[in-house]
Amino acid sequence: MQELLRKGRAWAAVFKSAALFMLPGPLFFAALIDLASGHVEQFMFSGGALACLWTAGAVSFAGLVEEARFFVGQRLDPPRVPLKLLSLALTALGTGLAATSGGHGPLSALLLAALAAGGHRAFFGRDPRPHRIELPPVAGVDVAAVMAQLKQAHGRLQGINTAAGAIAVPEFGQRLRRITAIGYRILEEIERDPRDASRARKFLNVYLDSAERVTVEYARSHRQLRNRPLEDNFRQLLIDMETTFEAQHRRLLENDALALDVEIEVLNERLKREGLN
Repeated sequence: MQELLRKGRAWAAVFKSAALFMLPGPLFFAALIDLASGHVEQFMFSGGALACLWTAGAVSFAGLVEEARFFVGQRLDPPRVPLKLLSLALTALGTGLAATSGGHGPLSALLLAALAAGGHRAFFGRDPRPHRIELPPVAGVDVAAVMAQLKQAHGRLQGINTAAGAIAVPEFGQRLRRITAIGYRILEEIERDPRDASRARKFLNVYLDSAERVTVEYARSHRQLRNRPLEDNFRQLLIDMETTFEAQHRRLLENDALALDVEIEVLNERLKREGLN
């Protein structure tokens, strides 16, 4: 439950799927009336429409849940199956069947189905696309392992961005967005040259995880209580994080990892120690 509250903004969109369960409600009674009256053909249209729309609701719910998990960094990639698109198709089909059940002709039913599809797209949006990572083959480098590291790093940066959106202090949101922008540039450098992954191993495997956890914890606690000392401490921590991200990027370009490992270790220990718990 705490995790749901912590990342509530990202999960709020899941409840949009309720519209596809509630709006077709009248069709349920129409189908019952058609069935009770012995109008089998009418029942096939009204019942089919209801089945399509409620299935669209279930599919959209599943898609929105997985999308939320992707946006908060709980999964590395969005669903492979475009669940929102599938829900859109079912909504359009259900609307067309409902229109036919109501006495509309084929052209009118097709028009209403197209309008329903457009409304679905406007309300739910498109399926998220995974960040496409393409690594050149490099002798002596386990490209699959680097790919997994980069996907995990993208998820952690996404988690930081999501938490930034839940923080009421504009300055902190701006700082976090600058930090993640630098982080994405670091990942781009590694994508260009996978050998950089070994030079950024502590940054990828240790520091990003701590940075995300501290940011998410601050976003949760900040909504509950305004605490000036905590804000001042977090502000300084963000300054140090931005400096460390910039140093990682600069030293990747300079192929100098040794000194940065020491700096990352020091700041990571501080993240663990202060934790904002």
